Parts: sequence; C-alpha cells; structure tokens
Amino acid sequence: MMELSRTQAQRWGVLRLDYLFAVLVPCMIALYVTRSGAAGLLEHLRLIAGWAFLGIAGNVINDVVDKDRGLDWNTKELAAIAIGSLVLSLLCFGSAFVLDPMTTVYVAIAIGLVFVYCIGLKKIPLASGFVQVFAEVCMPFFSIHVPSSPVEWLWLVSLFCFSVLSQFMHEAIDKEAMASRFSPNQMRIIMFVFSGLTLGCGTILFLITMDYNILPVAFVPFATIYIFRSPRMNPASNIKSIGIILGNFFMIYFLVLILA
Repeated sequence: MMELSRTQAQRWGVLRLDYLFAVLVPCMIALYVTRSGAAGLLEHLRLIAGWAFLGIAGNVINDVVDKDRGLDWNTKELAAIAIGSLVLSLLCFGSAFVLDPMTTVYVAIAIGLVFVYCIGLKKIPLASGFVQVFAEVCMPFFSIHVPSSPVEWLWLVSLFCFSVLSQFMHEAIDKEAMASRFSPNQMRIIMFVFSGLTLGCGTILFLITMDYNILPVAFVPFATIYIFRSPRMNPASNIKSIGIILGNFFMIYFLVLILA
C-alpha cells in the first residue's frame, strides 16, 4: 500500500497541480473585478480549463529543459504529457478563439513567453520573474477581461506586483536567477522594494474600493519583509510550501467570492 501511494505521488507530482493557482487566480480575480458571478464562471469555464492545461504543459516543459527535480521520467515521456496537455488546452480555447480573436493573441504570447523562459530566460535575474508573471498572470487576466477603468487597472497592477514578489521569493528559495547573481543585501533590497510596491498598490486599491477582501493578500508582503529583515541567502525551505498552500487558499477564496 505504501509503495502504491508513492507511485501515485510520483505519477501526479510530475504535473505540479498545486502550482495551477498561478494561472487560475488571475482568472478568478478578473471575474471578481467584473462581478461576473457564477454565470460568468460558467461562461468562461472552458477558457479557464484551457489555462489550467496550458499551465500543466508549461510545468512539464520546464522539467524537460531543466531536469533538476530528479524525476523518474525520461524526456520522451515528459514530452508526451506536455504535448497532450497542450492539445487539450488548445481544444478548450477553441470557442474563445472564434468568439474573440484577441484570445488567440493572449494565448500565443503566453506560450511564446513560457518557451523563452524555460529555454534561457530563467537564468536571467529580474527579467525571468517579470516574463513569467506577464505570461501566467496578465495573459489569463486579459483573456477574461481587459481593464476599462483606473480601478480595474489598479487591480491588475496590484496582482502583478504581488506575483512578481512571489516569484522572486521562489527564486531566492530555489537559488535560481536572483540568488545566483545578487548578494544577500541586494536581494533584501529587491524584496523590500517589491513588498513596498505590493503594499502601496494594495493600500490605494483598498482606500478606493473599501473592499475588505483585499486585506488577506497583505500577509505575503508583510511576511516577506519579516523574512528578509536581515540579509539572508537561504530562506527556510518550508516557506515555499507555505506560499504554495496560501496561493491555493487565495484561489479557493476568490472562487467562493465569485460563487457567492
């Protein structure tokens, strides 16, 4: 039984389903901002599923390129999963491509940026975080709704700053781009700057909208400031797991708000 559980964990672990919140949260927030409700969720369900399958494909492609997770899968096996997931994503996007041609542009940009990120941009500090967030956050958001007012743009800018901060924290823990190029003190400054931007945008958004559902998100920048209160190169590894859990909590939270 234990061996079976381990096999199942390896089977589904390759997909990194717990990372899907990265592309699903922007969709949920776009629906929340437009007050689309359950009807809007059903209307965009295939589109959201398309982003989920595309997110899985991106995760697997990243493993094909990096080969840094010690997976018991060869390149052809991973490629088969990535191609299958990519095909399913395109099928889910099909009706959206017909109804709104701009969706094709958003999806094409996201796919292109993910490939560029996986192939070489991942090792370039700062740029890697911006490119990944632009692909995984802005493109899904735009596919649901293009902001049409200053408040809606502020929602997107706040989400963008929050996501960049989260990605930089991810890189610091995994000792990727940022950690390999910047000193502990430089990393501390970068974390403080983006924590400040996230808090600043969030505060302005709250004062304008008085929407208390924004407040829980402030936990992440405050936690980042606390973690980097002194220069450090090796944040505790569990911080990454906490971030993933909270990301999934935020996804469920906004889903409930949409349905309610």
